[in-house]
Amino acid sequence: MVLCEDLECGVCFQRYSRSERVPRMLFCHHTFCTTCLEKIAVERSNMMNIRCPMCRQVSCVRGGLSLQEALWVNSRLWDGISEDQDQEEEGLRPSPKPHRPKLHLPAFLKKLSFPRQPQESIVPGCNRQMKSWRRLLGDETC
Repeated sequence: MVLCEDLECGVCFQRYSRSERVPRMLFCHHTFCTTCLEKIAVERSNMMNIRCPMCRQVSCVRGGLSLQEALWVNSRLWDGISEDQDQEEEGLRPSPKPHRPKLHLPAFLKKLSFPRQPQESIVPGCNRQMKSWRRLLGDETC
């Protein structure tokens, strides 16, 4: 089962896609989109180092290989990405409004009323309360 939160990159919070934001798995098994991994990658001595934003483990990619060649696609997330979603992102088809299911409550819950809690005022309302505040503050001059 793939949760909705799983379908977005943990760095840029964009939804994964099959074209630009392909979910790639680091050696520590954390997944991020290709675009973010390319920004995070640091090239050192013919090696590409990627420090995981989650656990800070470094994944090293041999020089000459691109991230697309070296890192696996997370197939669990890949299967959760619909092909229609890519078309919507490319602007070929307008995306419909997401359908929200209507919440159906039992009849007895609709008839219940919950009392509101009275809110305390910060400033005391009457003179007697004001005197007790002054006593608490240690101001006995008034």
